Amino acid sequence: MLRFLRRGQRWLTGAIVLSIGAVFVFYMGWGAPQSGLSAGAVVQVGPYDFGPREFEREREGRERQLQEALGEQFDPRQMREFVDSQTAQMLVQRALLALEAESLGLTVSKEEMQRSVAPFFRDPDGRIDRDGFDYFVEREYGTHKAFMDDQRMRELARKALRVMRSAADVSEAEARKSVQSRLEQVRIAFVALDATRPPEGFEVNQADLAALLATREAEVRALYDERSETYAAPEEVHARHILVAADRDAEEAEVEAARQKAEALLERLRGGEDFAELARAESGDPGSKQKGGDLGFFPRGRMVAPFEEVAFRLEPGALSEPVRSDFGFHLIRVEERRAAVTRSFEEVREELARELLTREAARSRARELADRIAQKLAGGEDLEAAARAEGLTLERSGWLRRRPDGYVPGLGAAPELLARAFALEPGTSAPQVFDAQEKLALVKLLERSSPAPEEIAAQVEQERRSLLERKRTALVETWIDSRRSALAASGDLLVDLAALPRYR
Repeated sequence: MLRFLRRGQRWLTGAIVLSIGAVFVFYMGWGAPQSGLSAGAVVQVGPYDFGPREFEREREGRERQLQEALGEQFDPRQMREFVDSQTAQMLVQRALLALEAESLGLTVSKEEMQRSVAPFFRDPDGRIDRDGFDYFVEREYGTHKAFMDDQRMRELARKALRVMRSAADVSEAEARKSVQSRLEQVRIAFVALDATRPPEGFEVNQADLAALLATREAEVRALYDERSETYAAPEEVHARHILVAADRDAEEAEVEAARQKAEALLERLRGGEDFAELARAESGDPGSKQKGGDLGFFPRGRMVAPFEEVAFRLEPGALSEPVRSDFGFHLIRVEERRAAVTRSFEEVREELARELLTREAARSRARELADRIAQKLAGGEDLEAAARAEGLTLERSGWLRRRPDGYVPGLGAAPELLARAFALEPGTSAPQVFDAQEKLALVKLLERSSPAPEEIAAQVEQERRSLLERKRTALVETWIDSRRSALAASGDLLVDLAALPRYR
């Protein structure tokens, strides 16, 4: 029966669950019940609705898939909302596909239903295990009708999915061109201008500063809001510690020995021995031992809970009793405390305005220089000669291939520049300026290397299959997004996760 639970979703994997990280944007709220939902429904798509029982059954399968994929990294508590969202998305997509199948006139015969279900309820002799089937249906679905309705919807969705995917096609010529494009390589030369370095000797004057604050304060405030965490310094303590190591799984005798050693060290500290010197000699923490146990300043959330609780309770200069953690026993002394401080917008507005003006001056300097070089290139001058005339160095790359992020070593992400390089003829420069994160760049194509015909031929069939799968997935994605948006807009698609009993 477990095989059937898993099998029930297997045919949708990769096609219906189009992306594990997809944002579930169509659900209608966690806390506000949806008046349009049928009584007891959590998800409703047209005539199809799913109550808590159906939702939880699908959720268990989804959670099982994630556990198998992530192993020990799967934390059901942290991923609860994500799994709920993915479950709702799966149910919505399945119902959308079933509706499409019905609109196409597709049906599911009794024989098809039997063929799809029977293989999973056979005993070792190959006969149908009727008792096992009845037990499974009663436990998971309640009634045979509910089970058969669910299986009918799944089969309809599968048929619609098959029809959609069959509409995609990739020719051999298309696959060959794709292989050639993927394997083609170029070597480029480029000039990169730092757009964060202002002109030499640049200083912000008070008149410009006042003018910016008078006319563009909204920009300054937006920058402040963007960096709000930077200006909110949490409470911090500066502490030292001595660790007597004892693993959390250590035998009781080892733990007791560590405790006694910690208490003996505490008595030595109370007797007047220097904390830093004793830490260098006795501490089992290699990260702080040579610094006399000094941990510097730290906020809440940085240290293990038992240590943090005591450290933030101690007054400066006070010694703690031995504190047990998963690492052993700690003797803690707080050196200094800092209260939480938030710098207000008024305190930093001039600082931010000065930064904006400096940034703009740097960008303007780089743009002016880049445009001057681009004009020379448009007039037929070589990039190397134009760069040399401006006192700039031309950088050369190794062999590069096309890549989505446009990464170029020494330059960073520059997708437009890299795409343009592949369109140039060897020895020519592009008379345009490209943005590359915090740089402006100009490019020249040095060499192009095309793959050999036999290298292309060896990869054509695999490329065709890969392109075909991507086309099919994109086709289904586009259709589902369109249909989902239309039904949500008309009020025929509703999701209310707050209707689940555990959220009430």
